[in-house]
Amino acid sequence: MITEACKYVVALKLKAVDEYIEKYIEPLLDIGSPEKLIGKPYNEWTPQDFQMLSVIYGDKFEKFIFKKEYESVRELELKDK
Repeated sequence: MITEACKYVVALKLKAVDEYIEKYIEPLLDIGSPEKLIGKPYNEWTPQDFQMLSVIYGDKFEKFIFKKEYESVRELELKDK
């Protein structure tokens, strides 16, 4: 009987944790994406967007830019084949 009660309490706690993550943590993960932060896809960014995001993200922003440019080049290569 105690084991069943413990399992029930643990299940309730896990459900509460899942709800907390969904409500409070997952929205914060969207901020991690520069595109979601400014609400525009990469190819529509202005020089001001680049400047603002470089201040926010620092060194990590350069890696994001490299990744986007690399993806763009790969797309062009695949189209040429």
